[in-house]
Amino acid sequence: MLRVNDVHFAYESKKLLNGISFELSKSEIVSLIGLSGSGKTTLFRLISGLISPDQGIILIDGQQLPEGAELITYMHQKDLLLPWRNVVENMLLFSELGRRNEKKNLENEALVLLERMGLKGCENLYPDELSGGMKQRVALARALLQNRPILLLDEPFGSLDVIVREELYGLLTDIRKNYGKTILLVTHDFRDALTLSDRILLLSEGRISHQFEIEESQKEQIEEEIRAKLQPAATF
Repeated sequence: MLRVNDVHFAYESKKLLNGISFELSKSEIVSLIGLSGSGKTTLFRLISGLISPDQGIILIDGQQLPEGAELITYMHQKDLLLPWRNVVENMLLFSELGRRNEKKNLENEALVLLERMGLKGCENLYPDELSGGMKQRVALARALLQNRPILLLDEPFGSLDVIVREELYGLLTDIRKNYGKTILLVTHDFRDALTLSDRILLLSEGRISHQFEIEESQKEQIEEEIRAKLQPAATF
């Protein structure tokens, strides 16, 4: 579904990515973790086609960028909800740019998604009337409304409290199950990654330094290994 092969990228002579290679299969959830400045967001911008690699190739369902970018939805760390638009209007924002002739159908899809997200009855509320967790769920519903097979989620849990995080864990698991989405998740918190992922990729000094296949019985051991590899620079 997604293939990144020997990708390099530098900014103002500073090497940010140095030969990144990995693949994602259909309906897989993979987390990309690393310290601040390790290149996680840069890699997301490359995969989504916002910037181009200096070297290497990115294939999305066999298509090179920029064509392949049409198969990707990029959900930013911030919810990016427009304060003057209500929930449904915010959800329809990106779709208005490409699927105008389907507006009525999209409105119906938006209402179905909101109900699935536990937000039934919130469609006419404005962002300042929503909690942080509700805003994230609206942003996630908006991403799903674009109906693309790959989701890139950049720190989707942010500073959310434990209860809201666990709710979103369940939602993402349901999204993979019910929609067949392939999800690449960027996080600085390896606990998010351990809870959700089939695999974890550890990004360090511009490379994928380690890869972990997640098994329930090995989570504690994997957590210890990740802690060791991120310390002493990181404090948790």
